[in-house]
Amino acid sequence: MKNQIQTIKLKKEKHAFSYWRIPFFAGAGIYLEVLFHLAIYHKLESTSIYPILFGATLGLFLAALTVWLPRIGNEIIAYVGLTAFCVYDIVQLIYFRIFGTFLSLVSVGGAGNAMDFKVVMFEKIRQNVGWILLFLLPVIALVLLRVFLLKFDKPKMKIRLISVASAVCLCAISILLLNVQGRAMYSPYQLFHNQYVLELSMNKLGVCVTTVRDAQTMLTGGKKNVTFTLDDTDMQPDDVTATESDAMEATATDTDAAPAYVEQVDPAVDFKKLYQAAEDEQLKNLSAYCAQQTPTMQNEYTGMFEGYNVVCITAESLCKYGIYENCTPTLYKIMNDGFVFENYYNPIWYHSTIDGEFVDCLGQYPCSSEWSFYKSADTYQPYALGNALNEKGYTSKAYHDFDFYYYNRSETHANMGYDFKAIDYGLDIPSYVTYSDYDTIEAVYKEFINEEPFLMYFMTFSGHLPYNYDYNAMCLKNREEAEKCTEGMDLPEDAVAYIAAQMELDKALEDLINKLDEAGKLEKTVFIVTPDHYPYGLTDSGYDALAGKNVSDDAFEKHHSCLGIWSASMEEPVHVKKLCASVDVLPTVLNLLGVTYDSRILAGHDILSDSEELVIFADHSFKTDKIGYNTKTGEVTYYVDEKTVSQSYIDDKIKEVETKLYMSDEVINTDFYGYVYGRKSTNTTTSTTTSTEQQNKE
Repeated sequence: MKNQIQTIKLKKEKHAFSYWRIPFFAGAGIYLEVLFHLAIYHKLESTSIYPILFGATLGLFLAALTVWLPRIGNEIIAYVGLTAFCVYDIVQLIYFRIFGTFLSLVSVGGAGNAMDFKVVMFEKIRQNVGWILLFLLPVIALVLLRVFLLKFDKPKMKIRLISVASAVCLCAISILLLNVQGRAMYSPYQLFHNQYVLELSMNKLGVCVTTVRDAQTMLTGGKKNVTFTLDDTDMQPDDVTATESDAMEATATDTDAAPAYVEQVDPAVDFKKLYQAAEDEQLKNLSAYCAQQTPTMQNEYTGMFEGYNVVCITAESLCKYGIYENCTPTLYKIMNDGFVFENYYNPIWYHSTIDGEFVDCLGQYPCSSEWSFYKSADTYQPYALGNALNEKGYTSKAYHDFDFYYYNRSETHANMGYDFKAIDYGLDIPSYVTYSDYDTIEAVYKEFINEEPFLMYFMTFSGHLPYNYDYNAMCLKNREEAEKCTEGMDLPEDAVAYIAAQMELDKALEDLINKLDEAGKLEKTVFIVTPDHYPYGLTDSGYDALAGKNVSDDAFEKHHSCLGIWSASMEEPVHVKKLCASVDVLPTVLNLLGVTYDSRILAGHDILSDSEELVIFADHSFKTDKIGYNTKTGEVTYYVDEKTVSQSYIDDKIKEVETKLYMSDEVINTDFYGYVYGRKSTNTTTSTTTSTEQQNKE
């Protein structure tokens, strides 16, 4: 009898121990989501309940997978699964610490390029070793529990069914609870079922759901149901608008009248006819959308730099707060003696530098679910500066002082009309840990300075992270000068090192300006300088110290940056207070250079035109001249009297932002320019060179 009682007791204890996987793995899922949220956002919010619920759900599904096989099989699933979850969170954390954005699954291939900077990666791992250990605690706990207490034996069918049922039930409950916070735009419900916004999904749904949504979007392309059509009324001929000859005639007959500026459109493009001719639904959709857009108008600055040589710079991690007259005098001159854009924003996009360069060069918004710039290499890009100016007889050269294969620039830049050179691809400069912008200009200026006219595009590198004297040769090279010119400013070491890195670009530009002056070409050259993104390689304290205020925690002001358009021929600066962004750079430059383009097809607008003011950020937050809308919090900041801003205005702007981002993506996906102009990409070095040679002969 006593033996029977002991046997029953042991069986009960065994069954009790069989249930341990349910609370353990559910708890591990909750722990990982809460820890990740605290590591990134430093606090829990009302929406944090959803990452917690879905974290528990993922844990329960893992628990359910560990009850069907013999002991060894269950152990393998448990250890591999839990370790994978922990390591994935660590990867996301380190990636965010380096790039200031999250790792999308589509970026995994490109992350191999980014991890060429192993020193940076290891340094970030070292700085976050405490967080890493915390993320590994569930695995450590599992090992200890398995050794001293728990088993992975295959339980009875009842327990197996309970494990599966608990996972399914919690998943269903979690999805149903999404309704609690409503179905408004950017709500957890919308982010789960409809909209996919990487930044917001991480914040409001957590790592587990975001990864699933990311995979889904990557596989399906994230197509949205956005449709534009033209009815019979829309298809009627447009009202007669002023032509250039009309404007000239009006000005000639009435000298007191204001100039009659014409629309910034390409007269060869008829979107209504394109709409009627399109057989593909997306091409039809885009044609209707463009036909309904109001074009911007030309202005007093149209053609101001027509025929000028052009030096166009995308400056790695440059920011307005790191430019000082005594440290970086040439950058200071370019930013303050030409067109001074006082409210210019340079948002960081989904894939860091490559998206920033894409926006600068092509005037469209990138997509989170693909490499937009790389995809553009197989499309026709008539408004890319190289292609646009080659049509006017320019010689167009492009340079990058890092590896040519990085982000496939040898393909994207050739497609934009440039004869492109980079390290191991025609650019031969001294080798450092960090390459020198100054050395690059010294090595290549003879290739373009004697051409008439020329376009020189340069994606810089000296300003790249890390900002220290151990691993960044440019910081070390200019350390003494940087420390001397910042003496008494009470800046942390990384902020001073950052200035030292950007001093190399300043010296490169000074050198180029001197060479142009000696060649008698400076007065006929225009410089365009803008960053790719804010310097996320700086610590928050370093960035705030440079700014002299707290900008690192401000969703908008973190991206407040600088755009310089300057020529020595300008007698005085032109201050522009208009709200603008990096997507507006290309149309602004096209207008200044007198290039004919159609303002209805570009996502950005000529800053100097009559366009409305709008800046869009990666999480779909936005700023206008009236409001700032934060999608993470749903908060609206008013820049005018709140009573003058209707709810319909806010709703319309939210819709406009979503539409612009979607349509901009589809312009690349469909090769819409190719359809509009009946052309295809000529994305080979041979074809680009041949085209350039032919133009030179002509």
